[in-house]
Amino acid sequence: MANRVMAALAAAAPSLSFEFFPPKDAAGAATLRQRAGELAALEPDFVSVTYGAGGGRDHRAEASIEATRWLAEVLPAARVAHLALAGHSVAELRQAVERFTAAQVDGFMALRGDPPGGPGTPWVAAADGLTYAVELVELIRGLSDCPVGVAAFPYGHPTASSLAADAAVLAGKQAAGAQFAITQVLFAASAYEALVERAQRAGATLPLVPGVMPITGRSRISKLQAFSGAPLPGELSRRLELVQTPDELDEVGLDWSVQLVEELLAAGAPGVHFYTLNGSTATGRICQALGLKGALAA
Repeated sequence: MANRVMAALAAAAPSLSFEFFPPKDAAGAATLRQRAGELAALEPDFVSVTYGAGGGRDHRAEASIEATRWLAEVLPAARVAHLALAGHSVAELRQAVERFTAAQVDGFMALRGDPPGGPGTPWVAAADGLTYAVELVELIRGLSDCPVGVAAFPYGHPTASSLAADAAVLAGKQAAGAQFAITQVLFAASAYEALVERAQRAGATLPLVPGVMPITGRSRISKLQAFSGAPLPGELSRRLELVQTPDELDEVGLDWSVQLVEELLAAGAPGVHFYTLNGSTATGRICQALGLKGALAA
């Protein structure tokens, strides 16, 4: 049987996928179940669960594995498990792969993760751990038949010496066995098109799925920019400056996101991946405005 993730990315109709993060407590779990259930009506091709931040390495692993497991009860979509190097030895990473496999995931995202000291601090590998995401790709490929995805950076990884060097790293991940990539958040289709062009020049031909996060609050936009390095296009900045109420901001965000997804699909993106922030309203409105139901219409 063909893997559901790769089948969706290879289909004529672009794929639709959602990303969630593990809840921190019982109340968060109840909310996520509700929101994921609401988004289930859109029939996404696959969903992913991030490797939760904070709480120590054992907590992060357990929370992500548990959320990945029970999402199958809420969403019939394929499930992609995130796995990050930060704080883990090779033995612990192997154990995590085995546990995700036992949960019958359909794919992995192999990530280095944030530095243990937080964003902006030097990267320090764990004792007996790994240093680069490409090493995690190799480890997972040696333990699982599931496809492995990796991160791609429309504006370059913060530690990359150049955009060309960043694209070469992506090509190296593909050579190590990565089969698809999902981009960090972007606000402009031109950034995606430039990434695809750089990747192809470097020899990376794996499907590159653009990551879109609904614009729903000023503070969230600022945090998002600081985290991803994604600059706001001038036109979007000008429109946001005119906003006076939360409702107006939501409408500007909706209009921009709808236009962005349309342009990404017109540029040949194999699908769109929504960073939902464990919500459903904004993502659902974007999908409804585009007429999305299940796989996106070609």
